[in-house]
Amino acid sequence: MKKILTLAIALVMVFAIAAPAFASGWDIEIEEVELKDLGLKIQALATEKSSNTTWNGGSGYAVLEKTYPVIAGTKVHAVVTVTIPAKANLSKDMQAYMTNNQAQVKIETTNLENVKVKAVFTSNDKPYYNETLTGTKIKKALASSDILEKGATITFEITANAEKSDKDAKIVAKLGVYNEWKGDTFEWTKDGKSYKVVHDTAQDWFNVCKGSDYVAFPTLDEKKGAIDTSRLITVFCGGEYYGIVKQVNNQLAFQGPTGVISDPDNATYKKVKAVLDEIFGVLGFDYEGAKYMQEDHFTKFFGTVMEGSDDLTYPTGYVAELVTDDPSVNPPQTGDNASVVGFVMIAIALVAAAAVTVKKVRA
Repeated sequence: MKKILTLAIALVMVFAIAAPAFASGWDIEIEEVELKDLGLKIQALATEKSSNTTWNGGSGYAVLEKTYPVIAGTKVHAVVTVTIPAKANLSKDMQAYMTNNQAQVKIETTNLENVKVKAVFTSNDKPYYNETLTGTKIKKALASSDILEKGATITFEITANAEKSDKDAKIVAKLGVYNEWKGDTFEWTKDGKSYKVVHDTAQDWFNVCKGSDYVAFPTLDEKKGAIDTSRLITVFCGGEYYGIVKQVNNQLAFQGPTGVISDPDNATYKKVKAVLDEIFGVLGFDYEGAKYMQEDHFTKFFGTVMEGSDDLTYPTGYVAELVTDDPSVNPPQTGDNASVVGFVMIAIALVAAAAVTVKKVRA
């Protein structure tokens, strides 16, 4: 009992310690933008060939209306279909996203092993490529070569085996447009304006840019992500650096090349403050709220431009058997080891469920 309680307390402490990195500042509402132009669906397939309803030009596997229960070793068969319309019906924005490899298909599986994904690209009933991917997380970027006059279809045929008997098996397919880190640089657009952040890992700085101006945030390191309070958050504006300082009256001032500028009516003060306000505004915090900054923050809040998803769940077919000679014996009651574990798991699940229902996300 003591060991289980110690484990539960340890789990709570881990969450409590990890939380600050995603619990200060970053007051940003993540806008859910529905996927446009492209189509996505996932279907369960039979594991044996037949003459029933088929997919992909008569491959011989029936499309199932429902999934089925699985235990360890049970074969799972499904197909994810991505539809790309004809070039004339594909927006200029989506064509640009595909050209930049920002339009991507993501397939993730849980409680499945031996996962193989056969990707087949077809246009006007003519196959263009065929490749096999493996792993529990598959990512395939669409490209400019996928933009065709007749449109195209990409099928991802998934075969796998259930790994454990006492857990559901799940396949989640996502199709969307994503911003990603490219080396030390991450770019995104918000409210029609373009922004960029450059992560100087050698000096532990995040330079968040709008055009040629930027705000530089010093951090302790990428793992901790805490802002380094021994160094000044600095604004680069008009070719000069201005360190942010606070006066005794709690008003911000800027330490520039000619001294400290503290007069809000000063022309240079206004220009520097405007850069500061815009960058802080897009990041969702003010000077006091600048506590943490990591690469994951930018991916989380600015990484998804638009997204659609579909999924399949194969329920566990495992039935726990209570072995006892006494039919009056009941399942474990409150106070025993199993109950303690159960309550811990329920509490964690409730916290997770509550977090999902909150529309406004704070990191």
